[in-house]
Amino acid sequence: MKVLNDKVIYTAGENGFCHNRIPGIVACDDGTMLVYYECRMGRNDWSVSEIGMKKSADGGKTWSVETYIASGEGKNTVNNPVMAVMPDGKIVFVWFENYKRPFCKFSYDKGETWTERVEILDAFEEFRPDYAWTVAATGPGHGTDGRIVLTVWLTSNITNIFAHHPSSAATMVSEDGGETWHRGDILPVTEVPDPNEACMAETSRGIIMNIRNVSDRHRRYIAVSDDGASGWHDLHIAENLPDPICAAGMTAKDDVLYFSNCVSENGRVNVSLSRSADFGETWERVLLNESGGYSDVCINPVTGTAFVVYESQHENEIRVAEAEID
Repeated sequence: MKVLNDKVIYTAGENGFCHNRIPGIVACDDGTMLVYYECRMGRNDWSVSEIGMKKSADGGKTWSVETYIASGEGKNTVNNPVMAVMPDGKIVFVWFENYKRPFCKFSYDKGETWTERVEILDAFEEFRPDYAWTVAATGPGHGTDGRIVLTVWLTSNITNIFAHHPSSAATMVSEDGGETWHRGDILPVTEVPDPNEACMAETSRGIIMNIRNVSDRHRRYIAVSDDGASGWHDLHIAENLPDPICAAGMTAKDDVLYFSNCVSENGRVNVSLSRSADFGETWERVLLNESGGYSDVCINPVTGTAFVVYESQHENEIRVAEAEID
């Protein structure tokens, strides 16, 4: 693998926001890419915010001006945006408001326009018989295309309803392009504390989930499911994936896994792109930036390259790097 280019698409303070965080990226079949993220008025998770988006129609050479696709209306936080691209080009966009209310909307023209939002809280209420959640969120990052599977995380903390721990990881599934949603199983993770903010990739062996957790071992946690909703198995700590407790991105092409994260045990630094041709048994890596933060990755079907969107410079920049992967 080789880094081809790396550019800043956002710097803290632009457009009146304190900083932008929690980026995700998707690519359409014609190579159009969308990058989306939280635009925060403050520097914490509960800051009033918008969901911003930038678009590239030329393989990442240039990016559009920032547009806003979900609003906190000057009083709410809108958080953890996730997108998935359907085979017919429809883009499904899901996010939370105040870590309590999930919404969904669609674009049929590669992000130029969006439908009105629809609340999908009923699907998350399906968790309550098993898990009395007080905070919930999607992703962040992106979901699988076609049959949509999104990672979600849930917190149950009656003594502090704003806390993000203790947490559990799960999925939400849509069989009809985001029109209806149903919960998947809560993953039976026992080896590490507070599994949350997972990423996933669809392979011939099933859907592989790669999970952030709050273990002092500073390693990612892996689980596999045939359908992304149930029967999670092969749960294990990935000793070959060091991580400083930070959200990451993952995707797959022809059963080759591509994983973006901060390769560190001691801070959000050394954001890298890793590739595995043996379902995670071994990895090769290329360093993108000595700084780092949350990230996500997609494969552009037109350029045949990987694009990683990531936070850098202590969350004061959002950058997009392109890497040759063949």
